[in-house]
Amino acid sequence: MRIAMLVSLIRPTGPIIVGISLGFTLSLLSVTWVDESCDSDWIGAADEMLIGHPGSSTGARKPSSISSGTTDNGNIQEDFEPRILPYNKPAQEGPPKKVFRAKYASTELGIRERLFVSVFTSKTTMNTLAVAINRTLNHHLDGHLIFFTDTRNHKLPNGMFVVAHGDERPVPNMFQSVRHLLEHHIADYDWFYFVQDDTYTQPERLKTLVSHLSMDLQLYMGQPGEFIGGETKGRYCHSGPGFLLSRALLLKLQPFLEQCRTDIISIRPDEWLGRCIIDYAGMSCVEKYEVRGND
Repeated sequence: MRIAMLVSLIRPTGPIIVGISLGFTLSLLSVTWVDESCDSDWIGAADEMLIGHPGSSTGARKPSSISSGTTDNGNIQEDFEPRILPYNKPAQEGPPKKVFRAKYASTELGIRERLFVSVFTSKTTMNTLAVAINRTLNHHLDGHLIFFTDTRNHKLPNGMFVVAHGDERPVPNMFQSVRHLLEHHIADYDWFYFVQDDTYTQPERLKTLVSHLSMDLQLYMGQPGEFIGGETKGRYCHSGPGFLLSRALLLKLQPFLEQCRTDIISIRPDEWLGRCIIDYAGMSCVEKYEVRGND
């Protein structure tokens, strides 16, 4: 009786319950089929990317790499892998180096003065004749004047540029004087005038003379004299009246100056220098020089 009543109650709702159950079953079956299809497709595509085709540029690349795209021909460009560059603090630089600047603009531009005068003096005449010639020449030469002496004197006159060689022998004194000019003044002047402290010099005429001479001229000019014995050909310039030497000639003589000191024997400094110039520079003393139009 009870079963009959239960069946009578379920019978109206039976089709509904069967329909709901059938719907849930079909839904579960369709979801399982779709998941299996997607998983199989993804695995196949992944295998294809990892394996690639022979001769194809496609293949596996690192996950951290960046693809640069394709070229105009359709080929895939190379991948670029980013790198981490550590920051290194730059080393501290030292204090900036001081730039050497010449005292005068003419020196920096390579412009030389025309004339430099060298006066030979001695310990006994330093405070008399040398002072007098300094007053005569220094004002006209704007300080381009130097005094060479044979012995060292602790009491030097004020306002004079004096170089003491410490050797009373005349020839070594001349050698040291020429070497000093080559080491310290050859780059700044075109003409060098050598004179004794007992000689009167007209500075304006001397400046006018060198202003008409070419800076590239090789010239040894003064009062010519014959060598003692007559063995050496050519003539030397007497140091008494003074003589003029060009920068070009001194530069030509420079490599042989030490050889002149050891090979040439002479007791007179002007003869020694004349023989050195004749032997190694091929120049003889001339009393005058004719200025040409291109000089």
